[in-house]
Amino acid sequence: MKYTSKKLPESIVELEVVLDHKDFLNFWQPIFDSALSSIQLKGFRPGTAPKEMAEKAIDKEKVFSAAVSDAARDSLKKIAEENEWQLIDQPKVEVLETNPEKDLGLKFKATISLFPEVKLGNYQKIAKKINSESGKEVSVGDDEVKKSIDYILNSRAKISRTNREAKKGDMVDIDFEGFSGGKPLDGASGKADSFVLGEGKFIAGFEDHIVGKKENEKAEFTITFPKDYWKEDMKNKEVEFKVAVKGVYDRQLPDMTDEFVKGLGKFENVEAFKKSVKEGISKEKEMKEKEKNRIKIISEIVKDSKVDLPKVMIEHTLEHMVEDFKRYSKGEKEEDLKKKLEVRAKDSVLANLIIHQIAKEAQLEPGNEEIEKEMNDFMAKSGMASKSSIDHDQLYDYIYGELRNKKVFEYLETIK
Repeated sequence: MKYTSKKLPESIVELEVVLDHKDFLNFWQPIFDSALSSIQLKGFRPGTAPKEMAEKAIDKEKVFSAAVSDAARDSLKKIAEENEWQLIDQPKVEVLETNPEKDLGLKFKATISLFPEVKLGNYQKIAKKINSESGKEVSVGDDEVKKSIDYILNSRAKISRTNREAKKGDMVDIDFEGFSGGKPLDGASGKADSFVLGEGKFIAGFEDHIVGKKENEKAEFTITFPKDYWKEDMKNKEVEFKVAVKGVYDRQLPDMTDEFVKGLGKFENVEAFKKSVKEGISKEKEMKEKEKNRIKIISEIVKDSKVDLPKVMIEHTLEHMVEDFKRYSKGEKEEDLKKKLEVRAKDSVLANLIIHQIAKEAQLEPGNEEIEKEMNDFMAKSGMASKSSIDHDQLYDYIYGELRNKKVFEYLETIK
């Protein structure tokens, strides 16, 4: 076997591979012989028909295609091993020249996508600089504590149906429909939708038309959506709404007493509960600051590194992102989602490649025993009975990625 290679952008390599007649015959002959032995001709028992007649009955194109497939697969595997290449997509193979019956070998062109080479910038210097700038202490204001406590009180409100007019703070059930130009509007209708008046679940102005309505009363009104509305086709659009109030519910919030907070956990009194809430908010803020710091470090390392990013990697990541977003973006076209998520997909691939390379260079990659232990812990916490109930390879990859990322970020955070 002989071959020449040419590197192209996006970590693509174009190969021209030549197998002589003898080499290609090693792939072609077994497939031809197998096809010959399986030929059945009328009037002859299997394997007894004259060879000349049996050979005419063989689907030579099928034999040739199978032989080329085997020869290309074997050749590309050897070339990849020789060059220490990791293929990340199905190779594209084009036959340039062959004719086994005329003592010609096989000449083919293959286009392959490789796991890219990552040339890291000075990631230690970058991490040190950002870590030195991120010593910001978090603070928690009384208004934040009050907001969290209000949320808890609201979640434990006593609710009772009422015949009076709805006011802010009440819970209401409504059916609603949105129309544009007299035609129903996709995504602008709902049945038995429950919410608390005044919390701003709907577009500005919508809930004001529900205030003052009783159960079984209706409302019709028009709202113009803002010019900067997040959904492109709804910007500055006039929408006519028809609303039917199905129920109005009075909400009585509990009093904040020592007795009440004791029912929420191991709290001696209201002050202890407030202290716990404040500590919880503080920890959450610290985690967010840490996450922001990590994103900043990786983003700066990406800028300082060189990666010939394969298009196929971005495409695969984008496909997964689009599938995930489809669950929450009802009515949004797939093409629009792809445009919206393409940059995010590219950034995600780059970040993962950078983390992968740092783990490799700093010897932070998790071992099999460590991964297996985490897998067992994960299954135990998830209530999984055995490995047979899950996709082992998928879980292995997930745990590997989680452990690797954790090790890399913890390592980068120690660089001062």
